Amino acid sequence: MATEIGYFTPQQADRVWRNALAFEKLASVGAKTDRPITPTPISFVNKSGATIPPYGCIQITGTEETGGRNYLEVKRPFDYAGVMGPFLVNGDREVIADDYGTAQWGPIYRIKTDGTTLAVGTRIGPNASSFEVGKGCLFTCLGDDDIEEDVIRVIACETPLIAVAGSGGIPANGSGTVTAKVPTSGNWASGSVTYTAWAPTSTPIAANATVMIFPIDAKWVAVEVC
Repeated sequence: MATEIGYFTPQQADRVWRNALAFEKLASVGAKTDRPITPTPISFVNKSGATIPPYGCIQITGTEETGGRNYLEVKRPFDYAGVMGPFLVNGDREVIADDYGTAQWGPIYRIKTDGTTLAVGTRIGPNASSFEVGKGCLFTCLGDDDIEEDVIRVIACETPLIAVAGSGGIPANGSGTVTAKVPTSGNWASGSVTYTAWAPTSTPIAANATVMIFPIDAKWVAVEVC
């Protein structure tokens, strides 16, 4: 089994951080180039009203100051109350409602899925009203991880894909199914992985049209290629 960094209380995280800074200041001048960089812990407070599981996907919705420290407020995806907040991935400990946790540093994460089998290269995104992820956008699957059931490794990725709209097309201001193409040595070939994509304007996208899909606000947005 792989080993994860354990959960710190806010006070412990602050102490570890200060001790790390003190240690680096005491290091010799000749060893400066060899010193490891100690990142600031990504501390958050759970405002979802539910327990965040280990490796759960969370969304930042604000900040809170407690004991002179600022913490990111997080909830379950999706929160549409204002500007779409970015997403984080919880560490290896569950976090009950109104408690504090520490998120993983990217760009590679261990993340909890909804149990769907996901091949390497499949694009991944948060599920609605859930801490789990499935097919979508924001991450790319790197493969399974044996640390816990339904946990995979992903890397942050927001690059577009070329795809083909399904037989029903995509209605205006609505969503439909697209199938991503796969690259070959000369061009792109037909693929098999499907995603849900949106046509965000009053112009529908025709059946079997070639489209580019872009990750915007954690949704695929389709633009027909003319």
